[in-house]
Amino acid sequence: MKIRATTLVLLAFPLLCPLAALAQGQAAPPAAPAAAAAPGEEKKTELEQRMDRISKAVRKLRKQVADPAQNEASLVLIASIQDAAKEALQFNPAKADDLPEAQRPKFDEDFRAGINQLLDKFSALKDAIAAGKNGDAAKILADILDFEKKEHKEFRRPEKD
Repeated sequence: MKIRATTLVLLAFPLLCPLAALAQGQAAPPAAPAAAAAPGEEKKTELEQRMDRISKAVRKLRKQVADPAQNEASLVLIASIQDAAKEALQFNPAKADDLPEAQRPKFDEDFRAGINQLLDKFSALKDAIAAGKNGDAAKILADILDFEKKEHKEFRRPEKD
């Protein structure tokens, strides 16, 4: 009987120690701070952060745009995309730093014109979804994806190998 009680206490001890520390008001040991970026990965610019938000929302939207039952969720995604795109207007692409000084104003102007075109396309998408024209909305989204590819070639800095 003594052996069983001792074994039970020894087995329960590791489970009860963290609970005892919490009961006494001691916090658990702090977790190691997360690294800001993976080794070898640069920190994202403000513009890249906005574009990532747009990209994630577009991926979700692509999966659900044809489904009329998802129209409300699609409209919420479009609103978040439009907000991020409007915020993106205040930033310049990193590629602008690689250009000669004389070309930068035109480059920035073209970038903003492209963002405004994107906003117009998302407004048309929003109108189609609000009207329940999911077939048209799917076509508009396909047009937006083609537009994105074209614009990224022009305004995105080439990735480093």
